[in-house]
Amino acid sequence: MIAAEAAEHSIILNLLNEGTVTSVGLASLRRESELMGLPLVDVLQANDMVSEADLAKIYADLKGLRFLDLSRRTPNRAWVLALPENIARRKQCLLFGEVSGQLVAAVADPFDASVHAVLSARFERPIQYVVSARYQIAEVIDEIYGGARAQGARLISSAPVASAVETATATGLNMAEQFDSVVDEAVDRRASDIHIEAEADRLRIRYRIDGRMLEARAYPLDASASLISRIKVLCTVDITERRKPQDGRFTHRSFEQEIDVRVAFIPTARGERVTLRLLSQDRSRLTLETLGMGIEIRQAVERLIHRPYGIILLTGPTGSGKSTTLYAALQEINSVDKHIITVEDPVEYDIAGVNQVAVDEEYGVSFSAALRSILRHDPDVIMVGEIRDAPTAHLALEASLTGHLVFATLHTNSAVGAVTRLLDMDCEPYLVASALIGVMAQRLVRKICTNCKRGYEPNETERKIMGISADRTSAEIYRGAGCSRCVRSGYYDRVGVFEFVPFDAGLSSMVMEKCTTEVMTEYASKHGAILLRDDAIAKVRDGLTTLEEALRIARSEG
Repeated sequence: MIAAEAAEHSIILNLLNEGTVTSVGLASLRRESELMGLPLVDVLQANDMVSEADLAKIYADLKGLRFLDLSRRTPNRAWVLALPENIARRKQCLLFGEVSGQLVAAVADPFDASVHAVLSARFERPIQYVVSARYQIAEVIDEIYGGARAQGARLISSAPVASAVETATATGLNMAEQFDSVVDEAVDRRASDIHIEAEADRLRIRYRIDGRMLEARAYPLDASASLISRIKVLCTVDITERRKPQDGRFTHRSFEQEIDVRVAFIPTARGERVTLRLLSQDRSRLTLETLGMGIEIRQAVERLIHRPYGIILLTGPTGSGKSTTLYAALQEINSVDKHIITVEDPVEYDIAGVNQVAVDEEYGVSFSAALRSILRHDPDVIMVGEIRDAPTAHLALEASLTGHLVFATLHTNSAVGAVTRLLDMDCEPYLVASALIGVMAQRLVRKICTNCKRGYEPNETERKIMGISADRTSAEIYRGAGCSRCVRSGYYDRVGVFEFVPFDAGLSSMVMEKCTTEVMTEYASKHGAILLRDDAIAKVRDGLTTLEEALRIARSEG
């Protein structure tokens, strides 16, 4: 921090001495820096008052290092490729070569201690640092790593599969290191999933970021066997099996955090397809508040989860964050005086103090079989990862009536739709009416990027949707303009949108009468229920998401 301030002070003195900026202008730039939440140096660069090359030279002088102009010196390609691409990009550094037994590394910011830590941990040799302009380092990274990928990775055909995984390719790409780089980049870009799939002429890698699929990389088809074999070795699944689906998991350390990776393999017409689900262990510590629940829903849910018995259902499509919400609710009530058991497929996050059972159909551990056994262990709280069939539904409902608090998920479009689904599973209406104490539905919407968030005056149609009166002139809603932080999308991260329906005597009697979903929804909306559309619009008013995202949620209800 002191070094960064010294660099900033040196730059400002130069600008003032040269007359490039006045004291008044400098004060204005400082206000802009505070308003945008950016370092003053970045604002100066954005206003073309200091170049990246000038900044690199100042950093080099302050640190007592040599400035290296990469436009005049070409790095050694083999040494550059010895460092995984994701580290080079994230840390803005590259290996330049070797001099007198020392590695030479060009860095954009010599004061960044994490760069030194990463390189020292990877290469147990003395490292000599030089400073280069950030844009020049980026250009070299694009040229050398991009060229290596384009040239392809052709493995030595005579090598056995196991050793081929670790064999450096003719182009200098090591597919084991490339895979580590893919996972690290996905974590760095906040991806929830990695999709690896063969196409007619290439191996395509895509990331799911904030719910949207984005193409990240492509490799030659020759690289497919070695890359997939590497993943299978990590998962300890059958490396020779390519004709049937397989599932596995492993742990990956990405910079400073541990990531649990769930892997699914499936054969396709063009070869095996792999999907990797990334589960950050930090997410197991989420709370109901950090999930984005409004205070009204959160207080209602907190009252329910402290009830001694009954069943609470959470509904929504795959990938809507149901499991994360259930974990947050469990952690809210987890204490030494409560006996909590879960049955999940698979166990996503480890929770201290909670007994978690993984479904394993091969060994006869289904949801219903596990639930039947769990009841003999005298639990206070039970979580059922998913109600998939009638036996599980019956057992969960009966358990909630015999002194247990039960949490479970169900695949339906709306909260009230859970009742219809249970009745379709041949659950008796009296059982559903007696056991249900509350149902939630959940979706995820993209959040507006706070770095490029801009307010605008809604038009007539938007005012009507938002319920804003025509005479209100100060109305303002928000959208993201697009910036480098959000990759020009205007969105960064996601937040939950919730529907909550408490089950009172009126709804219970309607269940007994087998009323339609529409009738029950109308009743619920007039008696304390909060619908998905209402919560989505509330998040638009709060500036968390856009009206387009809220309308997408509204369409998904139908």
